[in-house]
Amino acid sequence: MTGHALAAMMFDMLCLGLSIVFFWSSTIVMVGLLKRPRRHPKAGRKLRFAVLICARNEERVIRLPVKSIAMGKYPADKRDVIVLADNCSDATARRAREAGALVWEKRTPSAGKGDVLAWGVERVVKDGSYDAIAVFDADNIACDRWLDEVNDALNDGESIVTGRRHSSNAKANAIAGWYTVYWDMMNELSNRVRTNLGLSGKLTGTGFAFLLGVLGPEGWKTHTMVEDVEFTVQSNIRSHRVAYVESADYADEQPETARYMWRQLRRWATGGWQVARGYFKPWLRALVRRPSLRLFDSYFAILTGMSVAFLLFFNIVALLVKLFSVSIDNVIAVFTSVLVFVFVFFMGWITAFSAVALSKRKRRPRWFAVATFPVFSLILSASVLWTLVFPTKSWKPIPHGQTGKQAD
Repeated sequence: MTGHALAAMMFDMLCLGLSIVFFWSSTIVMVGLLKRPRRHPKAGRKLRFAVLICARNEERVIRLPVKSIAMGKYPADKRDVIVLADNCSDATARRAREAGALVWEKRTPSAGKGDVLAWGVERVVKDGSYDAIAVFDADNIACDRWLDEVNDALNDGESIVTGRRHSSNAKANAIAGWYTVYWDMMNELSNRVRTNLGLSGKLTGTGFAFLLGVLGPEGWKTHTMVEDVEFTVQSNIRSHRVAYVESADYADEQPETARYMWRQLRRWATGGWQVARGYFKPWLRALVRRPSLRLFDSYFAILTGMSVAFLLFFNIVALLVKLFSVSIDNVIAVFTSVLVFVFVFFMGWITAFSAVALSKRKRRPRWFAVATFPVFSLILSASVLWTLVFPTKSWKPIPHGQTGKQAD
């Protein structure tokens, strides 16, 4: 066996190993779609919510989440809308108060949203009058029954819930459309199916709520750039799952430029690596002590995007090795590698079309965004590989309301 053939075989074996994670997630999707979702009965008890909205210089949009929650059907005496104004230098605090929110102004330095949440959660816990915390971003718009639907789930045995995320600017351009497809995938083909199977979904940064009892002795304590994923893993290790509540709709604004898309994807990928490395040992110890399919799947769910990125990368390397080999026998091997690319792209299209078809019609993206979604998948995979070598060093916010557009 030549050196080229040996190297090609090695990369083919790596691709096979990575495919296991990919096919695990695919199996979860297919089985989960066959199972009916659980319906939560209407609860007679109304929990008292502290609705935290993290904001840094969000004067353009801050009234949107405050007004949408304040105008909801949940009893006003059972919820407080609290804007965590993080070192704002504009009129965010004033406009939040005008919209009807309580405003807590943070003046100490923050390394990211996780720091702001930790500060806000600590104050909520010390207050002692709340049962649960809900978390939104400054550009969100919640449906009028969001708190009611979440309250029903939390009273029905769930401890952490996440709602159905939509895009308020789904049709703005291809980039916003790609994000819309991505959130449809998270809603329908990740969080929904896992909740149906009794597994744990994943928080996606905003539009979620949890009972104060799920917090550890240190309260909210996250260290990575993806505080949502980190809190999900922490909770999974403590035997709490994230449940998806499809009737808890909310919308938020997506990036519309390549610059902000790349910034966000690099932050997500950097944080994903931080969680994968930092929580492997705690996760493994918990799995050995309390073996469960839910805990096993919780870590594999994080690895899915990474596995696709490396599957594509190693397949490219294997293809190049085969192309540089002069052996005529490599024609079949090259054809096999090409088939892998075709399969991955085909699955990307099928996944995108399926997720959009299962989602609600109101905020569907344009079909061009759906048809070109594999491009977004490639960019996402590139961010995973890029940040393995060049991780994002500091958290930078994505500005909202830059185009003057608001939610429909």
